Amino acid sequence: MSIRLPSLQAINPVLDIELRQRSRSRRSVVVLTIFLTVMVLVSLLVYEASTATNEFNFNPVQALTNGVGRKMFEWVLAAELGILLLIVPGISAGAISGERDRQTLVPLQVTMIGPWGIFMGTVLSSSSFILLLIVATVPVMAVPYLVGGISLTQVLLSLLSLLILGFLLAVMGVACSAIFKRTQIATLMAYALVAALTVGTLIAMVTVGVVQQSRGQFVDNPPFWPLYANPFVAIADAAGDISGQFDGPFSPIKRFYIETQNGFDQFGGFEGDVGAAGFDEFGNPIFIDEGFPGAPQRQAPAFSGIPLWVRSLGTLAVISLLMSLAAVRKLKAPRTVMSA
Repeated sequence: MSIRLPSLQAINPVLDIELRQRSRSRRSVVVLTIFLTVMVLVSLLVYEASTATNEFNFNPVQALTNGVGRKMFEWVLAAELGILLLIVPGISAGAISGERDRQTLVPLQVTMIGPWGIFMGTVLSSSSFILLLIVATVPVMAVPYLVGGISLTQVLLSLLSLLILGFLLAVMGVACSAIFKRTQIATLMAYALVAALTVGTLIAMVTVGVVQQSRGQFVDNPPFWPLYANPFVAIADAAGDISGQFDGPFSPIKRFYIETQNGFDQFGGFEGDVGAAGFDEFGNPIFIDEGFPGAPQRQAPAFSGIPLWVRSLGTLAVISLLMSLAAVRKLKAPRTVMSA
C-alpha cells in the first residue's frame, strides 16, 4: 500500500501558483546569473588585490598569514548581503498589491485559504527564490574556505544567518505589500524600511549618544543596542573573526562593538590587563598576561551571554512579526463581500 504525500497545491495553492510563475520567468534566470557573476567577480578582485599587494606568488602559507581567505570571505558576504537588501524589496513588495491591482485578491480572500495562508504562501514563494540565490553561492563561499583562514562553522553560520535574514526581509516586504494598496507605494516603503534598518540605525545610535551626553551621562562611545536591527551587525558577528588583524568590510562594526563593551569583547576576547600574543590558524587571538612575560599563552574565553547575531536576528524577527500581524489584518475579507 503506497502512501501519497499531499501536493503543494493542496497545502497552499498560493505558494504553488507563485512558484510555478517564478520558475517559468526569464527574469529569475537573469537575476540568478547576474547575482552569481557579481559574487565571482568580487571574490576574484579581492584575491587579486590581496596577492598583488603582498606578492604571495601563490604561496598558501603567506596567503593564510595575511588573511587572504578571511578578506575574500567577508567581502563576498558583504556584497551578497548588499545585493539581497536591494533585490528582496523589489521581489516581495509587489506580491499582494499586484494581486489587488489585477483584482484577483478578493477572490482569494473569500476562499478557505484564509489571511494567514495568503500571507505565508506569498512569503514562502518570495523567500524560496532568496534561498536559491544563497544556496547558489555556496561554491563561491567554498573558495575562501579552501584558501584558509576561516572555519567550516563560520561558513555554515554565515549562510544560516543570511537565510534567516533573507526570510525576514521577505516577510517585511510582503507585509508592506499587504498594508499599502498601491504597488509603487508598497515598493517605496519597503526600500525605506531597508534604509531605516541600515542607515537609520546608525543615525539612531548617534542620536541616543547625543541625548545621553545632554543629560550629563558622560560615556566614551554611543550605546550599541540601536544597531541590533542592522542586518550587517548580524552577519559581522556570524562571520566570526574577532582579531581585527585583517581589515575587512565588517571591521568597523567589530571594533566599535569592542569599544562599547568597556574592556570585554563580545567576539570572545579581553582588553585591558591582557594582550594578544599571537593568532591561531583561524585568525583568533591568543592572549598572555602582560604582567608575567614567562606565563603560558591561553585562549580568551568565549562570551557567556547571548551571541550578538542572535540578538540582531531576534530584533529583526520581532519587527517582522509585528508587521505580519498588521498585514494579516489587512488581508481579511471585506465585510461587503462576506455579507453578499
